[in-house]
Amino acid sequence: MEKSVYKKILKKDGTNIVFLHGYGQNKEMMLPLAKRVEKYANVMVLDLPGNKNNPLPYPFGIEDYILYLEKVIKEEEFIPNIIVGHSFGGKLATFYALRHPTTLLLLSPSSIKPQKSLKRWTKIKLYKICKFCYKKGIIKHIPKCLLGSIDYQNSQGINRETFVRIVNSYLTKKDLKQFQSEIFLIYGNNDTEISYKQMQKLKKWTPNTHLIVINGDHFAYLLSGSAISNLIFEIAKEKAWK
Repeated sequence: MEKSVYKKILKKDGTNIVFLHGYGQNKEMMLPLAKRVEKYANVMVLDLPGNKNNPLPYPFGIEDYILYLEKVIKEEEFIPNIIVGHSFGGKLATFYALRHPTTLLLLSPSSIKPQKSLKRWTKIKLYKICKFCYKKGIIKHIPKCLLGSIDYQNSQGINRETFVRIVNSYLTKKDLKQFQSEIFLIYGNNDTEISYKQMQKLKKWTPNTHLIVINGDHFAYLLSGSAISNLIFEIAKEKAWK
């Protein structure tokens, strides 16, 4: 498997910050924020397996991603003081930090299982009925609106199997109660991918989490790079890693 990493060392004994992008994306999504941060810290931005820069060799589960992250960190000799993760990257960061306590800055992470609403339950039932009818030749196609998320629709083969595996991997209340890491949680007030209730649960179930709501959607961090960079700077300064 190809390893695709952007790394910039400002100071050998400085603060190390790892950036993890969302599912189906690549390191370019996190580079603008990382380049702001590299002015005062060491940064490493990963291309996680599952995109054109780093194709999957076989279907991955969350455990495979954790092992991959551990492997790259070891090979690059870059132990993170802070991990910044967006969406699936935030989920991966929380799983990693359960084993390796690390300060986290999570951007709308998909760590908590969403509550099944009546609308979602109905959609799943309709999909199953349409799938049965399609296989029997009763209908010619399944309505696109029932085919799942955009990430699911845009994936196929190994990537789709991987998506199904990781999207159904969540941290439990029991896991989070044991969490030792401090979490800074940033959520866009117009996010339609991750619910505010999920963020409230994450804050409630972890001992030391700070929830910050900003203007924007699921990618609000792209428009608030300066403010988030300043927050990372303040976290690093307060922790004073050397």
